[in-house]
Amino acid sequence: MSHWMGRKFDRHQILREKDPWQVARKVFDVALEFALLGYVDTATDLFNLFESFSQGCKSSWSPALYFAWDATGLWPDSIPASERTKDALSKLETERILWKRETNATKEGLDKLVATATGEGKTDEWGDAQIRPDDLTAAIDLALFMGEKDKAEEILQVFAENFNVTWIDLSKSRGVWQLLKDKALAKAIGVDEEKMDAFQEEVLETFTERLEKGAARVFRDLPMKTLVNMCNENTLKNAVWEEMDGDPDDPPETILHDGATEEQIARVEAKLGHDLPDDFKEFLTLTNGMDSYWNGFYGEPKIHGTEAIHVFDASEQQEIWNSASVEIAFVTNMSVKIEWATLDRVIQINDGAEDSKFVWLVEPEYGQKLGGSFFAAFRQLPKEEQEHVSKLLGYFHAGKDNSQSVGWQVCVWCPRTLDLVTYHSWREYLELLAGDTAKEDILDEEDEEGRLLHSHDIFAYQLRRCGM
Repeated sequence: MSHWMGRKFDRHQILREKDPWQVARKVFDVALEFALLGYVDTATDLFNLFESFSQGCKSSWSPALYFAWDATGLWPDSIPASERTKDALSKLETERILWKRETNATKEGLDKLVATATGEGKTDEWGDAQIRPDDLTAAIDLALFMGEKDKAEEILQVFAENFNVTWIDLSKSRGVWQLLKDKALAKAIGVDEEKMDAFQEEVLETFTERLEKGAARVFRDLPMKTLVNMCNENTLKNAVWEEMDGDPDDPPETILHDGATEEQIARVEAKLGHDLPDDFKEFLTLTNGMDSYWNGFYGEPKIHGTEAIHVFDASEQQEIWNSASVEIAFVTNMSVKIEWATLDRVIQINDGAEDSKFVWLVEPEYGQKLGGSFFAAFRQLPKEEQEHVSKLLGYFHAGKDNSQSVGWQVCVWCPRTLDLVTYHSWREYLELLAGDTAKEDILDEEDEEGRLLHSHDIFAYQLRRCGM
């Protein structure tokens, strides 16, 4: 399960996020919603802030930003003139929208398209309209193409009322940006300008701080015992037991175990043929494993005790992320291919599987090989590219020199979502768990007037005026 579960914008999570690529992808996601609401200047500021990551993240940020920049003229300097031409922009348009425009270009065709997009007045089992976002987008695109602005504004109101499920599709119409650039959607949603001003300031300040200072370790100075107790107490307080595969009528009293003895730790080290890192051994003395813990949405696989910790051959998993071009943390799309050392021996410390996530301790010996693999390729790069990669290294580590000093690492791999993140110690990872377990379930979150906020999908609804 992805570690990005939670609010679409969460200052605490962003400042703690280890992987700057994940932060960059979040930036472009947030920037698109700002643009849809008509705040293209803020979207452009966010893009410029993380422009160093733009090419590596291009598959995850929408070409709709190009439509927003074209409509407003707020092009970032990094976008070349060749990508701003009419021909280049035409190639970014969605073929299905163009086809719907050609085949329904009459008043009757438009009415039929709107009816289809809104489920012809039908509702689902929860009483919600059966919205078809792709057809709704084709309808507003067609209305604008036919010069039916009043009709387009009516359709935009449907988008406003269902923004949490329609926002991605809406962005795909090149023509609709002529409406959006003037904050028509923000007005239809009822966005409060004062709330928006404060929110823009917070977002820009948060992403700037994360980029400049690196990932914050807010629990760095807490004792290990406190971190363990936080995971336990937060889980017991915040967990939705149906999502933890537990009985909500009979929840556990603790997710912790009695601490391991010196003899138990010695036996597992003998079995592994390698000492365990000191911070993980301290964890085991406090709780010999940890049952499923809350992550804000679901229960995570339990952490093994000494009896279940084992050596794992991760070479097949490594092939999966290599074939999927999954980034290994700070590594960007370098022009020289990195020949990674084979990850054929890791220490698996959780009950993970293909449909959840693996947590592995990676021995210093392999970490040094991994560093050697990277810098062998790095030295072959042209000087300009070396400077760019060094800059990215600074965002991930405290700089290039520190990245060459490798000890024990924790590797967290989620095959289902292709998330791969490494941490420099077990304690650093435990700090993350302590923070994540504090996240409350927000799926049914409402504002003071009982309106759903859908803050895991969008942020616009939390900025609405009261009394609407």
